[in-house]
Amino acid sequence: MNKSVEIIPTRDEAKAELVRAKEILDSHGIENTIDPEAPIDWVDYIDKAQDRIGKSGSGQRSGTIVLTDFYPINRTLYIDAHVTLEGTARAKWTVGGSHGFYIEGDDFDGEFMLEWRQPTSRNKPSNYSNFGAGIHQIHIESKPGTSGVYFRGAQQACKVDNLIVRGYGENAVGIQLAGDTYTVRDTFSDAAKSGEKSVTREGSTGFKFYGRVYSLALNNITVHNCETGMEVGDAHQVRVTNYETELTDLPIKLTWQAQAVDILSSSFRHTDKVIDVTKARWPKEFRINIEGLMADHNNGIIKYPTNSGSTTFEEYNTNGKLFDITLESDSNKTGLTLTDNRKLRLDSHVIIAAAAATIGDVSSTYTTTVTDTGSHPAAHLCSCSDSSSSCGCC
Repeated sequence: MNKSVEIIPTRDEAKAELVRAKEILDSHGIENTIDPEAPIDWVDYIDKAQDRIGKSGSGQRSGTIVLTDFYPINRTLYIDAHVTLEGTARAKWTVGGSHGFYIEGDDFDGEFMLEWRQPTSRNKPSNYSNFGAGIHQIHIESKPGTSGVYFRGAQQACKVDNLIVRGYGENAVGIQLAGDTYTVRDTFSDAAKSGEKSVTREGSTGFKFYGRVYSLALNNITVHNCETGMEVGDAHQVRVTNYETELTDLPIKLTWQAQAVDILSSSFRHTDKVIDVTKARWPKEFRINIEGLMADHNNGIIKYPTNSGSTTFEEYNTNGKLFDITLESDSNKTGLTLTDNRKLRLDSHVIIAAAAATIGDVSSTYTTTVTDTGSHPAAHLCSCSDSSSSCGCC
């Protein structure tokens, strides 16, 4: 029977297995080349573990690989399209106590340390059919110039949760996301690693959406020491909440199209920028809302195209630390229009207060005394000047 879960032993356990195997073979006089002290090829080890788990209806591997240690690799580890990779302990800020991978040696073969294979649908490649893919409680420690994780996923069976990627340095991507309809939670992307200087790395990107992505929900994500925090290409119905950056020059870069994109409760530190929209492919169908605060600057810069060809741009400065901005358009023949929602709310408060004051002035001007003629039931109260008179009302 095919297994749905394959547990990878710790490095010490794997070495002990090799020692026992060699002892058994030697005791029977069987020649062997086992060297327990030789480094283990963990990429090959995990590839074979994937072969032992079950297959989906499309014939692709489907199951979970469980890590119990922090393993060295020297080339890209490809994870099958429907496979989840997870650690048995919560990933920490540092590698100590975390489960995952680090680069061994100076040479690494591949662009990313981890990459999910492209799924197939009806025997054809597809970006939107890899149900069951996931990465959970994993720490990845890269080296400058080597990107961290390229994840593809689809639908609610997928997840990215408690993923820590550090140390990828200049001209690399921490976490690249593709696919649709899954969540990314409690995830941290840092171009530096422990012991390295905290400073912006040129050409580095914390999160990158690859190709067209649909219906992604990202919550509690952080980027440190990058030139670009989040690069958005073609995003449809994407919601990002509690997004924080530090020592990151440009928190958001949008290069193609945003349709119903919300980035809320954001906090940007050590920068005076919010977003740079380099292109709006279909302005009439474009809408992005960004809300949050500049953690240590008074203003944040929003740069966006003002014509349909995205060749002329305008810069808008937020008024103070807090901002709530919407970029959209009602025509493909024009560029984007910026709405400062916070300013609109504050201005409306001023208008309402002024209107209330005006109403108060008008009310006092037209105040008059009303005399009871006696027709009301309460007219039995005497209004005579002389209570001893025989007016008959007392």
